[in-house]
Amino acid sequence: MLLDITFRRVLGRWKSSPLPDLSFDNQNVLITGGTAGLGLAAAVHFASKGARVFITGRTETRGRAAKQHIEQAARVDGKDRVVFMLLDMGTYTSCMLFVDELKDRLATCGGLDVAVLSAGSINSIFEKSPEGWEQTIQVNTLSTTLLGLLLLAWMKSERPRRKSPAHLIFVTSRDHLYPNIKNWPIWAEQGGILCHLNSKENWPELWKTTLPNYANSKLLVMYAIAELTKQALDLNSEPQVIVRSVCPGIVKTDIGRSVQSRSLLLKIVGQVYFKILGKSPDHGAREFVRAALSSKNEHGKFSMTWLSSEGYRKKAIPNMTSQEGRKVQAIVWSEIIAELTAKVPRLYHDEVTQRGENVQ
Repeated sequence: MLLDITFRRVLGRWKSSPLPDLSFDNQNVLITGGTAGLGLAAAVHFASKGARVFITGRTETRGRAAKQHIEQAARVDGKDRVVFMLLDMGTYTSCMLFVDELKDRLATCGGLDVAVLSAGSINSIFEKSPEGWEQTIQVNTLSTTLLGLLLLAWMKSERPRRKSPAHLIFVTSRDHLYPNIKNWPIWAEQGGILCHLNSKENWPELWKTTLPNYANSKLLVMYAIAELTKQALDLNSEPQVIVRSVCPGIVKTDIGRSVQSRSLLLKIVGQVYFKILGKSPDHGAREFVRAALSSKNEHGKFSMTWLSSEGYRKKAIPNMTSQEGRKVQAIVWSEIIAELTAKVPRLYHDEVTQRGENVQ
């Protein structure tokens, strides 16, 4: 992956794309992970464009600091345009309570116009969440999918009261192109793909990969997004919510600090890598603003700055659109839904796991 460098990627480090010259006045925008990095930068962009922004984080202290930063940077001090809400992506209960609270807050305020699911995790050390899953899989795949299901159901229900569809945006990564899924069907027969990736015995040594499970988690969530894209359609195949997945490219944030802290060599390599290729959070977050303005014909589209649509289509064949890729996608989705419906029974009652028929 370190050698996956193209001219467009290097150019993207130095050439900043302009923000769309359109307003988000009177729109409600949710940004998970909005207290730092890309999420924080995105919140500034949306707030400066007129939106009322809801950001999430795990601590009140960071939330208050982020809120103050956004208000000052977007010049909206004292206008009640930035709201911080607690959300711990490590637990399903926190995800459910958060969505319920957000619904209550927006019940008389026009609903949710844009949701940017930006919260993510990179771990170089094997660590399990309170739900029993390796933390990278928990945050990047399972909890993100749960939020997507809950938010999509709510946003779809609001469609009759809207002039145009709302937008649900997943912050993903081009790393989903890299896992070799050849053995994944075998893992499925041996207890499950998720369980295999969740086993400490299968956790790779640091010298083999600096980002254990990161690419896997991003491929898993892309498989889930493929299903949510279908669920967003009505009986006439019209999107009731426009679902997008976006890779902002290589961005200089603190999300990879756990990797660089493992050794002096990794720290030096990481600093050089991000110095050459890493764009600023301000630059990377502009992709989220553009995605929030997507038209219906862009529903379900994955986008990244350094690869054309045709280029991505070709690279995505092995993992996403080949016969083997589609087979693995179906297996992964069934495993994700089995986990979520077992731990979150209300998914049955809310009927958010439907795709034309109830999941049994």
